[in-house]
Amino acid sequence: DEDGFISVLVEEDPDEDVPYEGHPAPSMETGRARQAALEMDCSAAQSDSFGRFRRLMKNAMTWETAMTPMKHLRRAEKALHSMSSSDIGGEAPIHVPDMVTFRNARVALIQDLYETLPRLGFDLAVFSSIDDDEIYLCISLQDEKAQSAYLLRHNTALRVRKDVVRKLGVVQPPDEYTSSPPKVRFDHRTVANLHKAGILESSDPRELYETFHGRDQRGSIVSGKDRFRLIFREVCNHLDLDAAKHDNIIVDWYPCHSPLWMQNLDSAWASWRRLCDLSFKQPVSMIHDYFGSRVAFSFAWNGLYCKCLLALSIFAIMLEAVGFIAKRYDYASATVNRRIVLAFSVVVTIWARTAFNLWLREQEFLLHLWDMGGESEGQTVRPSFHGESKPSPADQNLMEKQYPEHLAQHRKFASASVTILFCACVAMVMVIWYKIFEENMNVVASIVLAITITIFSALYNIMVPLLTDWENHKYQSTYYDSFLWKQFLFQSVNRYFAFFQLSVKQRYTAVGCPEQGCLAVIRTQLITTLAILSLTRIFEVVVASLIVRFKIWLEDFFLRRSKGSDQVMHNRSFIELQSKFGEARLQGQIQNMLQLVLSLGFVLLFGVVAPIIVPFCLAVFMVQLRATAFLLLKYTKRTLPRQQWGIGLWQWIISLLMQLSILFSGFLIAVYGDTFTGMPTITKTAGVLLYVLSMQVMCFLVDVIVPKKCSEVDILLSRRRRVQQVILRKSEEFTPSVASGNPDELNGITAYYAAEVAKADWKKIPHMQVGKFTRDT
Repeated sequence: DEDGFISVLVEEDPDEDVPYEGHPAPSMETGRARQAALEMDCSAAQSDSFGRFRRLMKNAMTWETAMTPMKHLRRAEKALHSMSSSDIGGEAPIHVPDMVTFRNARVALIQDLYETLPRLGFDLAVFSSIDDDEIYLCISLQDEKAQSAYLLRHNTALRVRKDVVRKLGVVQPPDEYTSSPPKVRFDHRTVANLHKAGILESSDPRELYETFHGRDQRGSIVSGKDRFRLIFREVCNHLDLDAAKHDNIIVDWYPCHSPLWMQNLDSAWASWRRLCDLSFKQPVSMIHDYFGSRVAFSFAWNGLYCKCLLALSIFAIMLEAVGFIAKRYDYASATVNRRIVLAFSVVVTIWARTAFNLWLREQEFLLHLWDMGGESEGQTVRPSFHGESKPSPADQNLMEKQYPEHLAQHRKFASASVTILFCACVAMVMVIWYKIFEENMNVVASIVLAITITIFSALYNIMVPLLTDWENHKYQSTYYDSFLWKQFLFQSVNRYFAFFQLSVKQRYTAVGCPEQGCLAVIRTQLITTLAILSLTRIFEVVVASLIVRFKIWLEDFFLRRSKGSDQVMHNRSFIELQSKFGEARLQGQIQNMLQLVLSLGFVLLFGVVAPIIVPFCLAVFMVQLRATAFLLLKYTKRTLPRQQWGIGLWQWIISLLMQLSILFSGFLIAVYGDTFTGMPTITKTAGVLLYVLSMQVMCFLVDVIVPKKCSEVDILLSRRRRVQQVILRKSEEFTPSVASGNPDELNGITAYYAAEVAKADWKKIPHMQVGKFTRDT
């Protein structure tokens, strides 16, 4: 099923009895209202949107309601966009009860949704939950005329069918990814012209564009992913769903899963049986078509680094085995550890650059495969963005919300200051931890450190969304980047500061280095702490699925007690079941990626000290890959498909970690290496600089052997350009024809001396005169 449902969940009052109607069915009046809307301008249909809800909010603002059930109703005003007196003054008054309750607001909202959305071309269905305490409102886009209208309005490009490429006479290898058909702007004229040219059997757009099958057996040219975006964009023009959820006007909203897609993805991707599959193959194109590019790129990156970490783990285990054998044969532990640092630092540098280049190649190919390598789409304004309505910079005839740039910068500066303050607090706590366990860096110290890191992570996870929301970002992309940067900055200090402190201060303390050397202390703390953190992360992933199962079981338990029968459980629709699932919104997506990048940072920064942490990192990547896929598909509401060009800022962060790892490895070699023992500081500094320079040369050689650019991209683009050129030529409407008996004039276009040229009578061709050119020259 690829119907593209978005469900809005509204809570009923206990005294309201709405019978359960089973699976949702479209309203009988929806079709007539939709057809009427298609014949009028959409802007007119939106002029009186959400009238009841607006009037109710307006009247509620004027009353003293602090002690009524609507004491938080003032905050519900955030759920409306551009609510002004002009929106309310011209409308007929409605009855406002003596006590404004949530029920009044919810009823008004549902009624307005049922009035407004069909006029915008959307289908609506409503049903009650099996325990009769919630109303489910399903929004979909089924009408072909409405789909065409939105495709034309947003200038959408659709994928061409593969069989059309053959009909055009273009021969390309059908089994290669580089033969993927291009996207062509949706236009009925293109379809009609190709039909006239004999390429298509009919002028139905399904003959040209790729189809997706759901309720309509003939298929639809709009995928469920694209329908979600269309529905979400249009609804957010009127109502901030997140703010309405925050203020308890609605219980929840979510895009609905497709059972058919879930079945296909489960067998090819999300099964726990694939945990031991060391090929790490993933259907990234299917993930992109179902969850969107942001989720698809994160899984593609995760899978590639699983392969790379597997190769590095083999070398790390071999190096650890060599070190263990050397210590057994009475080699000094400190000497062995120092030589491991030197050997593995070169390996990690080469490995990191190779893995990074391989990802850049895969990312470039996927960007072009999914048609994301060209111009960017227009950004949608975040519903929660607030500002003054002013003339748009793009067109001063239009009004849009704007926020003063200097105030926005002040907010960002204040938010960054709070983040830096939190980082300073963490650093102070880590210094105190070091002072306490300075003389006894044992397992207890590692456990305390792991607990401290976990507590600070949980506290800042609560703080960061509040700070980012307060910054008042206009677009989702800037909100995402700001959220990401604050998280990485804090969590990197939280995870890495203690080990940097150990590396720098241990040998200069009163206790000094133990007999095994200072690297042995750092090594022990790294292994123990990272093992605890890795197990904690795996535990969190497992518990997340158990919590969802427990919530469903608990509700079923109480429902059986109230109904006295198990039969009612079989009547629960799949749409209703999804409302009990967990969420994977922006914060969760960043958190999942952050855990992987931080684990990778341990390998890059501290893997030279303890190569054995590489298998720990691989375990985190493998479990995260399969567990996140399992949770997304089985126990998580379907995410809104978000567009993202590659992994975004994560790519820059990984590059930063790679450069820091080279610098830190040089520092370790200069401080603990045999060559620099007893040398002055200037010599050690020169050694660090020489090491960094040599590693940069090494990276340059890796770039030559493993180039960043994907050669298959040129083949893909050339094949797609060829198909587009043939489509354009076949659908060309303008064909000049002879307009008169004069061969010099074709449809008003003059071709001088056409007869003479045709007869090759060159003697009748005159000389050119400046400023004049006629047959009489």
